[in-house]
Amino acid sequence: MHAPLTRRAALALIAGTTLAAAAPRPDNAELFDRVWDEVDRRYWDRDRLGESWNTAYERYRPQAIAATDEAALYRILAAMLATVGDSHVYIRTPAAVRRDADADAGADSAQFGLSAWPTAGVWRVLSVRADGPAAAAGVRPGWLIDTVDGRPVDDDWHPRAGQSARFAFRDLTDRPRTLTLTSTLLPPEPPRRATRLPGDILLLAFDVFAGGEDRWIEDEIAADPPAALILDLRENEGGEALAVARVAGTLFDRKRTLLRRVARGKTLDVPTVGAGRRSYTGPLAVLVGPRSASGAEILAALVQDSDRGPVIGGTTAGAVTGAAQTKLPDGGELWVAVFDIRSAADVRLEGRGLVPAIPVTQSLADLRAGRDPVLARAQSLLAADNPA
Repeated sequence: MHAPLTRRAALALIAGTTLAAAAPRPDNAELFDRVWDEVDRRYWDRDRLGESWNTAYERYRPQAIAATDEAALYRILAAMLATVGDSHVYIRTPAAVRRDADADAGADSAQFGLSAWPTAGVWRVLSVRADGPAAAAGVRPGWLIDTVDGRPVDDDWHPRAGQSARFAFRDLTDRPRTLTLTSTLLPPEPPRRATRLPGDILLLAFDVFAGGEDRWIEDEIAADPPAALILDLRENEGGEALAVARVAGTLFDRKRTLLRRVARGKTLDVPTVGAGRRSYTGPLAVLVGPRSASGAEILAALVQDSDRGPVIGGTTAGAVTGAAQTKLPDGGELWVAVFDIRSAADVRLEGRGLVPAIPVTQSLADLRAGRDPVLARAQSLLAADNPA
């Protein structure tokens, strides 16, 4: 249940690194055939692939052979994989793999210092780092990005350290603002964040299920047991299935079914892991939104379906299948969904997402003013359940 490409694409404008030398490139036809064969052999539903997958081979192979560089080849491969219509069938370029390896190692990355997300075909700035070039230039959350260097936003493009780009923004009054930003090396932001809120509410947010999140949650709670807990999964892209199961185990006092795996006619129930005496059983709320993906969606569904606590926010990404990785000979990565995932209630979330029981959205006015109505609603509900 690895994270889909969704979130990494959304952050493409803020991350980039000085790249190491690339691995020798294989022949275009060889790489194309390897990618097509892997999907044909491993995809969880052979009937779903059907004849259209053979048609994709005939359509895209000549284009791949004619590609003149790595970027063009990977665009063609990505277009072919998109015909499968599965969030967890995708490809990553060698450059993207190297960038993520540097980021995971804690290396500084070249950034403009802004995070953007596409909504209805429009890229909107969601946050601006105080220590980055965008903040220094006066960019604010809520601004729109029309073009970069005169072209539509390309979520595969990353700056080099010291590279400049001309951004065509629209500010909070919808006035055009053209700014040239120069990327600078910035340290990665923490993937886990703990905040103590008024009313003795502990807010825990983390961006990926990479392993160790369960121990972090237990330690944060044990250090100063809160009156209530809010788990913020709005920026969580998913991750490893076992890590999701372990986090789920910290929230329930007994083992439960976390999800159902379906692959080629076989179904397997996957339980939570580690439920027991250290599990938190107090008041809980979970926050989700359109950037909550994969494992984050499954965990939120379990909380909602079991009435463990309110799930609040916006409909999730609908990116819920389970993928396996194949390392490609040029250093790229192919991810193929090898099983389908259903919630514990046997609901398929792929392509539709989880609709929270308490829908709350952040309006443009909220974003401009720095208000977070989703978090505010959770605080209000938990305070009502736990009057002082």
